Amino acid sequence: MAKALFGLAFTEAATDFLDQMPSGKLRAQVAKKAKTLIIEPKPSGCKKLIGMNHGDEEVWRIRAGDYRILYVVRDIEVIVLDIGHRKDIYK
Repeated sequence: MAKALFGLAFTEAATDFLDQMPSGKLRAQVAKKAKTLIIEPKPSGCKKLIGMNHGDEEVWRIRAGDYRILYVVRDIEVIVLDIGHRKDIYK
């Protein structure tokens, strides 16, 4: 049985961060990790962020090395809200 594919969208904040990342290799690794959400929007290792909501939607995060990808899951779409270094993303 084939897995359902989700749509994937990035906010302006997320794309701006990717555009400003210094290393092309690192940027590709973070983008690749975000794209895995198309197949499995809540992979093992993801975490629901307590006390952080986007409207009435729960915010989830996955790790990509020292970077964190914050996102929400809608019916058939994953929206990447923000991407940032682990020391800065939750501020």
